[in-house]
Amino acid sequence: MSRFLGLLVLTLALIPFASARAEAPVNQPDLISFGGGYMDFDKSEAHKQSGDFRGEYRWGLSILSKISPYFNNWDKYVQFHPYAGVEATTLGAFYGSGGWAMDGYIGRHGIFTWSEGVGFYNAGDMTTLGSIIEFRSQAELGYRFDNEMRLTGQISHISNAGITKKNPGAEIVGVYFHVPVGSFVGH
Repeated sequence: MSRFLGLLVLTLALIPFASARAEAPVNQPDLISFGGGYMDFDKSEAHKQSGDFRGEYRWGLSILSKISPYFNNWDKYVQFHPYAGVEATTLGAFYGSGGWAMDGYIGRHGIFTWSEGVGFYNAGDMTTLGSIIEFRSQAELGYRFDNEMRLTGQISHISNAGITKKNPGAEIVGVYFHVPVGSFVGH
């Protein structure tokens, strides 16, 4: 977790040095995100490792500027967006969550996204994570196409943050493909 926080601090520190070309779109589109990956890639026990599949909805609405006009200038470089999603593994685990995703723009096409969420987890045939309430921290790095589609790699951690005595956590590595909702409805 400390590595995730260090990466977040580094990203926020570099945002003021981004070029003018790094400015975010004023009206970022809502995104439908599809992901696949490998859960518990760092474990050696077969009952813990599995394929990981995700679907998410990420709203284009930037939260910071809605909270206070003070943050209006921040939207050019970093935006916070709400998200909701589901995740399932090949061993029957299921996780439904919601939270926020922070997009940091790197040059014209680079994108770094940090997200935090909370949701309900059912272990299926995997080892339990200690609670039905689990938290997810995730970092993504990728490419933002001119049509606002994105291709990103991600690494994430799911755990109950110590709300129960058992808290083994799970690490996931994978990829996302993000598609603007307008691509599906013809806008």
